[in-house]
Amino acid sequence: MNGSESKNKDSVLVTLANRAFLDQAKQLFSSAYWNGGWKGDYLLLAHEDVPEEDLVWFRKKGIEVFMCRALTEKPIAGAKHPSVVLDKFYLFTPYFKQWNRVIFLDADIIVRASIERLANPKDALLATSANGTSLRDEFIKQKRENGRLFKELKKTYRLAGKAFNSGVMAFRTKIIREDAFDTLLNLYNRFGGLNRYGEEATFNLYFYKNWDMLPMLYNMYPHRAYYHFGIPHEELRGIIIHFVYENIEKPWIKSSPFYEEWNVNFQKADEIDISRPQSPAKTWTMREERAYLRKLSKGGISIFLKKAYRETLFAPYRFFHWTLGRVGKLIKAISPSLYRKLKNMRPA
Repeated sequence: MNGSESKNKDSVLVTLANRAFLDQAKQLFSSAYWNGGWKGDYLLLAHEDVPEEDLVWFRKKGIEVFMCRALTEKPIAGAKHPSVVLDKFYLFTPYFKQWNRVIFLDADIIVRASIERLANPKDALLATSANGTSLRDEFIKQKRENGRLFKELKKTYRLAGKAFNSGVMAFRTKIIREDAFDTLLNLYNRFGGLNRYGEEATFNLYFYKNWDMLPMLYNMYPHRAYYHFGIPHEELRGIIIHFVYENIEKPWIKSSPFYEEWNVNFQKADEIDISRPQSPAKTWTMREERAYLRKLSKGGISIFLKKAYRETLFAPYRFFHWTLGRVGKLIKAISPSLYRKLKNMRPA
């Protein structure tokens, strides 16, 4: 039903696309081929809205295709993501056990260097990266209509721990249990009404305290690198560049500072020949990784100290205006006429 026969390689690189995201999938595979030097199989999780004629390009390239039946027609509550992202649950079906290792990358990613390290995750663990938030932040704020559900969630899971981003995942297929797909779907059906970031919250519940953190270089967010570490877009380095923010220009938008890089990869997609793997554009050594992470850390500390200085400097000013505002509300409550007179007073 799904794709051609496996090439029997040890690892497979997977991305997901609906009909509107096929160009993004091509760019992802192209950057993994030309820049990442990927030597394993390639597979597209294709949403059910992708017609067969649009899959011809992938099949001719030798890219496996796994057709995904929609798991829901309803939008994901609290998330801007379409329900197509739930197709990632199919990664944990027995079909993928024909490979020993699976690497999943979102289609809004640019691969810049070797991703071979992702093909060696620890046993029985999902390897991914922290997204900078707590597990609690993966769920929408408690509201009257879902308060009971949120209380049930808090009783079952401790929500203070770190959360991971499901846009970069690597795992050995021995962790795929027979009931994995059904369990993921049941978790979504139970708590999905609280999900803030699409399928990500469900994965965080399924792999609760059972995942391994990858270095930040394997999931660099340009926006966060700029605002948290002071790294301009043109100076950003990394192995995987991930454009996670919906309100920030994606790299396929012509006004994006990453458009030229994205477009070069996209234009070279037609030249992919997965039977002839390329050498990676760069292979980061552990020493280089540590050095760059130290640089990010120093930049982050510097920005933190600057923010702390500004907070301290302007604290009395903000406190004064906060106090004045509270006094004004009190006067307005006691004597609206006096409040209007004071508000309309002008210096001579």
